[in-house]
Amino acid sequence: MLSVLNTAFVLQAEGEELPMDESTFVIIALAVSLVLLLITIGVGYWIYKDASKRENNELLWALGTVGLLFFFFPAGVIAAIAYVLVRGEETTGEAESQQAAPAGQEW
Repeated sequence: MLSVLNTAFVLQAEGEELPMDESTFVIIALAVSLVLLLITIGVGYWIYKDASKRENNELLWALGTVGLLFFFFPAGVIAAIAYVLVRGEETTGEAESQQAAPAGQEW
């Protein structure tokens, strides 16, 4: 992590100083990383639960989306949107409740 920060310092034009000290920059970078990690875990959990209700391959969808979100965030966002577009319309609970209702008694 420090090598990335050092690279960021070196890439600055004409040796300009950062508007904050190095420790503040590290704390902000860690906070942003933690937030992105929590988003990644939350999206993976939601996709796993939703895909299992819709009889999709829940493990593949969840691991694929989490991997993409973790390693390349924009591609993970696209994968999550693709899941929402590709998933089935009804869950297993909805299909069972529609089959159990007698004809003409649907509300």
